[in-house]
Amino acid sequence: MADSSPAPAKWQTDWSKCCLCQKETQEVLKAPPTRYSSDQDGYSMISMNIPLFYEINDLPIILDPARLDEGGGIDETLRQNKAMYHQSCRLLFNNTKLDRAKKRRAQNSNRGDCQTKMRRAHEGQKSPLACFLCNTEAPASELRQVMTMQLNQRLNECAKALNDGKLLAALSGGDAIAQELKYHVTCLTNLYNRERAFLRTIKRQAREQTHEHNAYPQAFSELVIYIVETKSCSEGLSVFRLADLVNLYQQRLEQLGVETTVNATRLKDRLLAEVPELEAHKQGKNILLAFKCDVGSALSQACEYKDAMILGKAAKILRAQMLNHKASLDGTFHDICIEEAVPSSLLQFVGMIEHGADIKSQLSFGASKTDLAIAQLLQ
Repeated sequence: MADSSPAPAKWQTDWSKCCLCQKETQEVLKAPPTRYSSDQDGYSMISMNIPLFYEINDLPIILDPARLDEGGGIDETLRQNKAMYHQSCRLLFNNTKLDRAKKRRAQNSNRGDCQTKMRRAHEGQKSPLACFLCNTEAPASELRQVMTMQLNQRLNECAKALNDGKLLAALSGGDAIAQELKYHVTCLTNLYNRERAFLRTIKRQAREQTHEHNAYPQAFSELVIYIVETKSCSEGLSVFRLADLVNLYQQRLEQLGVETTVNATRLKDRLLAEVPELEAHKQGKNILLAFKCDVGSALSQACEYKDAMILGKAAKILRAQMLNHKASLDGTFHDICIEEAVPSSLLQFVGMIEHGADIKSQLSFGASKTDLAIAQLLQ
């Protein structure tokens, strides 16, 4: 007959302390009130729930149930030794805590079974090989695997430059080497070509914006020079029709490659602000711009500046822009690559020297090949 006596405890219970935690704390030790019957007091709950917690391996504190059983059962042992306990320790073994422990046990068991089934199903299915760029399945002989950090870095650069959401998502799980990503050689080549075309478009747009940004001040300065020089070379009164000035300004912008519509009122305000001696007069539907009566003294005062100071300032400006100008070659020759090799201000200066600084001269000749050649020699 098998021995039904409880297994010997690893240590003995000190009944002067809390029978559950065996620790000395500031909390008061208590015993079950005498007003409760023996089947409803704290001893009864402890003796019933401790074996159940032990059975599901979820004891709330470190406890060896064998040390609470001296041969007659846990309930009888507690009563014979008049066991005391902390109220907080006793509450850890109440029925509510037991029900929650049983639910956790059941959930963990079900989750473990599901994970085991999923793992077996995953192991039973061999995942097909696919290119992560086109998501097309292919034999292993047609695919290559990412093996170098240089390729991993290049893929990330392409994804960021193109702002490709799918490619960024594929690379967000870590480096491509660790993910063992595979690809078609043609798909990788197409990715590089897309990035190259995109970057070339961005550079072209930047060049066009820079060229357009420089065209407005260039055409406006030539228009101002035309007005001032016309007055200085004329002995009588110089009158300019605003519509004619707008037409000259717009033609020069179109010659510089800028397609736009010139606002006459804004151009008039800019001219009046740039040349204080000008004043606007309305004659019917036309607006006329004429110099004030004292324009002669103003021009004579401006001519008193030494030519050396003006030349020195012009040389300083051109030298700074020539030193800061950088031209890059991406392997192809564009229609405007020759103009991009020199600063626009230097080309403008050479054109003014060769053909004249006024807007009509620039409209007649523009940037000729000789201007470009001289500018390149100076650069």
